Amino acid sequence: MLNKPFCFFLFLIIRILCLSTPTLAQSNLLLDSARHVFRASPEKAQGILKQVKSNANKTRDYYASVNADIILGNIAYFSGEHDQALKIYMVALRNSEKVNRHDLIAGVCNEIGTLLKRNKSLNEALVYYNRSLKEASLAKSASLIANAYNNIGLVYEERGDYKRALAQYQFSLIEYRKIKEKLGESYSLEYIGYVYFLMKNYPPAINNLEKSLTLRKEIKDNYGIAICLIELTEVYKDKGDLNMAIAYGKQAIAFSKGINYPDMLQNGYLLLSKIYEENRKYEAAYSAHKTYVLVKDSIFNATKSKQIGELQTKYETEKKQQRISILNQENIIQKLTIMAIVTTFILSIFIAYLVYNRYRLKQNARLHQEVILQQDLATKAVLKAEENERKRISGELHDGLGQMFSAVKMNLSALADHIQFEDAHGEEMFEKTLLLVDESCKEVRVISHQMAPNILLKSGLATAVRDFIDKIDARKLKVNLSIFGLKERLDQNVEMVLYRVIQEAVNNVIKHAEANALDIQLSKDGEGINAMIEDNGKGFDSSASEKFEGIGLKNMRSRVEYLKGQVDFSSVQGAGTLVAIYIPL
Repeated sequence: MLNKPFCFFLFLIIRILCLSTPTLAQSNLLLDSARHVFRASPEKAQGILKQVKSNANKTRDYYASVNADIILGNIAYFSGEHDQALKIYMVALRNSEKVNRHDLIAGVCNEIGTLLKRNKSLNEALVYYNRSLKEASLAKSASLIANAYNNIGLVYEERGDYKRALAQYQFSLIEYRKIKEKLGESYSLEYIGYVYFLMKNYPPAINNLEKSLTLRKEIKDNYGIAICLIELTEVYKDKGDLNMAIAYGKQAIAFSKGINYPDMLQNGYLLLSKIYEENRKYEAAYSAHKTYVLVKDSIFNATKSKQIGELQTKYETEKKQQRISILNQENIIQKLTIMAIVTTFILSIFIAYLVYNRYRLKQNARLHQEVILQQDLATKAVLKAEENERKRISGELHDGLGQMFSAVKMNLSALADHIQFEDAHGEEMFEKTLLLVDESCKEVRVISHQMAPNILLKSGLATAVRDFIDKIDARKLKVNLSIFGLKERLDQNVEMVLYRVIQEAVNNVIKHAEANALDIQLSKDGEGINAMIEDNGKGFDSSASEKFEGIGLKNMRSRVEYLKGQVDFSSVQGAGTLVAIYIPL
C-alpha cells in the first residue's frame, strides 16, 4: 500500500501534468495512479479519474474513458454499491463497442461477469464471461483468454458441474504456459487441483496443488502459498490421511503467521480443530478451535462462537461416560422425555414462525407488485393524457388557428387588387404583411406536426426521427443520424416515448448547448434499443444535482423509466454532452 506522503506527492505531479494539453502518455499515467490508490483512497482516485474523463472528452480518447469507467465501477463494487457499479460498467461497454476495441470489450465483460457471479446470477455471469472469451480471442490476447477460461470455470464449479469447470481451467493453463506467465499458471494449477478435490480424485488434486505451490514459492507469491497449503490440508483431511493433513495444517498456520495473513490463519486453525476432532483428540481440537475463534474475533470483533462450548462439552462428556452409564435408567428416560417434549415444542414454534414469515413475505411481495403496477398505470395514464392533449392542441392549431391564418392570407391577397397605394412604401409594407401571414401559416403547421407527428404513427420511429431532423437548419446545426436494426415497427408506446425523448434532447441542444454539430445513433439488437445523442457544445457539470431539476430532463428520465430503461448524462463544462439511453425489450 502506498504511504500518504508519497500519494500526496504523486497527486501533485499528476495535477501539474493535467494543466498542460492532455496526451496519451498523461492519460496512461493518470490511470496507473488511480489503479494504485483506488482501494486505499477511493476519493483521491475519483478525483484523478474525473480529470481522465475530462481529458478523454476533449480528445475523444475512448480508450482512456473506458478504462476510467472500469476503475470507477470497481470503486462502486468494492463499496458495496453493485447497482451503481453495473450502470458504470454498461456505459463503459457501450463506449468500447462504439470504437470496436475487442480488448476493452473483453475487459468490461469480465468485470460485469464477476459482479453478476458475486450476486449469484450465474447464468447471466456466464453470458458475459463467454463474450469476454470471444472478444479476447478476436484481440488475440492470451492473458485475457486465459483469464476468461478461469472465470467460466469458476461459474461451472459453483454450479457443481466439475467436469466442465476442469476443462476450462485446463484451457486456461495452456494459454498461460504459451506466454510463460507463471503467476497465472499457478492459479490455473490451483483451480485444477481444487476441482479434482471436489470430484474426490485425490492423486491429481495433490499433484496439481503441489505444482502450484512450487511455482508460487519460486515467484514469492506469499498469499498464494498460504492458500495452497490450506487446500492441501483440506485434501488430505478429506482423503483420510490425517497425519499429512495435520502436517500441512501446521505449515499453513506457521506461514500465515509469518506473512500476517489472518484469513488463512483462521482457516488453518479451523481445519486443524476439525482434524483433531475426527481423530477423537478433543482437548487438542478444543485448543485449536479456541485459537481459531480468537483470530476470527481479532478480524471481525465478534463474540466467541458457540462451537467452543460444544467442543468443550464433547471433551467433558468423554471423561464422564463411565459415571453416566451408572445412572438410574428411569432418570435417563425421564430426562430424554423432557428433552423430547422441549425439542418438539421449540420445533413447533420455529415451524410456526417460518410459516408466518413465509405468509408475511408473500403478502409484502404482492403489495409491492401492486404498487409497481399502480405506478406503471399512473405513468402510462399521464403519458397517454399528455399525448391526447398534444393531439388536441395540434388539431386546434391546424384546424382553427391555421385555417384562420389561411383565410386572412386569402382575404389580403383579394384586397390587393382593389387597393390603390399612395406610394411604393405602402405597397412594400403590404407585401411584407402578406409574407408575415404566410410565415405564420407555415409555423403553425410545423408546431402542429411536432406536437402530433402523423408520420410517427404511419411510418414508425426511424422515419419520424429523420423527418424531424430534416426540418433543422443545417447551416446552424449539422446533424449526423445513424440508424441500425430498426427495420421493423416497435410497440407504439416505445416509439412514442423514444421520439419524445430524442425530440427533447435535440431541442435542449438547439436552445442551450451553443453547438454546431450533433451526432444521433439509434440501434436495436436482440436485447434492447440504444440511443446516443452527442453534441460538441458548451456542456455542463453533470455531477450537479440542480441541473436535473428542470422539467425537460425530469420528463426524459420519467419517460425512459416508464419503459424500465436507463438514461445517463455525461458532460463537463466546455466538452459537450453525451446522452445515452437504453430500453430493454
